[in-house]
Amino acid sequence: MIARFNNNEHDITLFGGIKGLVRDGDDLKSALYQERPGAIYIVLSKEQIDGLSAFLKDPFELSMSDYEISYGLHLSVYGEVMTPPPIYIEAVKYAEENGKELRPLDVPEKEYSEFYVKNVKMFDLLRNSLRKRRVTRMEFGDTSPEDFVRRWEETMNRVKGLKRVEDYRLSYIEERIREYLSSEKEKNVFIITEFEFYDQLKKFLSDGMNR
Repeated sequence: MIARFNNNEHDITLFGGIKGLVRDGDDLKSALYQERPGAIYIVLSKEQIDGLSAFLKDPFELSMSDYEISYGLHLSVYGEVMTPPPIYIEAVKYAEENGKELRPLDVPEKEYSEFYVKNVKMFDLLRNSLRKRRVTRMEFGDTSPEDFVRRWEETMNRVKGLKRVEDYRLSYIEERIREYLSSEKEKNVFIITEFEFYDQLKKFLSDGMNR
């Protein structure tokens, strides 16, 4: 999904892609080559960008959690699914092939780990583990991949500790966007996010980044 904004200094394109769907990776690739943005921001950490770059140079087998497998199985109803997520792979490919920097918006791994340990309690972990089988068998009643992702996120965020982590990520991402744009010299800015944050970031940008 794509939304466009103008804050007088920058023309901003927000692209929200669904993690795993090959279709959305293809859509992102087309959008990047069509727009040829001056600056690209992405909802990944610096460590994740470096990891994806290494993967492209020398692919290796990736391990997946039970929840990631369940997510992929549900999502595959709507099209081909791949890991690492095609929206991230295509972003890194484009940046490397066109000499562009991907500016990371997500929480650095060390900071993320520290926040996670402080805010996700033993009860949260136990609850998340106990509901695994139920979530795997759950019928979400979704009618589109976007609808599925929204319902999946709602289910995941019922665990309070995990919801705090996602809220912290969103707050961090918004602050990085403010920071980067405050000194951004390029006119055209392209922001890539996983669909989980698309609605919130669309509102954040449409409100003039005031919250």
